[in-house]
Amino acid sequence: MYLRTEGVILKRRNFGEADRILTIYTKDSGKITALAKGVRRPKSKKAGHLEIGSWCKIFTVRGKNMDLLTEVELKHAFGIKDFTEERANKIYHFLELVDALTAEHQKNPGVFNLLISFLKKINNENNFDLVSSVFKIKLLSNLGFFAASTLSDSQAKWVIQILEEEDFETAKSQIRLSEQGYLKLLSFLDSMVESLTERKLTTVRFLNGQ
Repeated sequence: MYLRTEGVILKRRNFGEADRILTIYTKDSGKITALAKGVRRPKSKKAGHLEIGSWCKIFTVRGKNMDLLTEVELKHAFGIKDFTEERANKIYHFLELVDALTAEHQKNPGVFNLLISFLKKINNENNFDLVSSVFKIKLLSNLGFFAASTLSDSQAKWVIQILEEEDFETAKSQIRLSEQGYLKLLSFLDSMVESLTERKLTTVRFLNGQ
């Protein structure tokens, strides 16, 4: 059995002397784990394509214990293109959210498209608080964890409903929150994620002051 699709590298860890185990969110199979054999060798042609945050075309085949990554073609290196530490921390935060909230092999093209779209917005939008708020609300809504319609009637419900239901440009034109307002909203959303996943988000602390 094989899989040819697109995916974003969510995380990786070294395995054995020269291999890496990759967690990839794919368009056609959701989150998968794949072994990239020999990728840490100096002459490996795959190494530069498999950085965290890279958007790739991939080909995997079913192995005895784990899927094997046999081909990879880089589409965009979100994690290293025009690298700054601040931008990388924001990217890694979005990757952690997708990894934490999704189960393996549950196809959801909506989540894949949302991730690609908002990784692009990290570079193109100045208001990261707005980008982060919209991404988190839409991600939670897409996965069935949250709906603004269930909230009590309030100003907060109106704001969150716009962020959930409208496209980004519409939300951007209608929402005007203060820094404190965004802080409260993002704290609420992060707490929800941590409650759902029963674990702390490790990347949040790197966003302080950004």
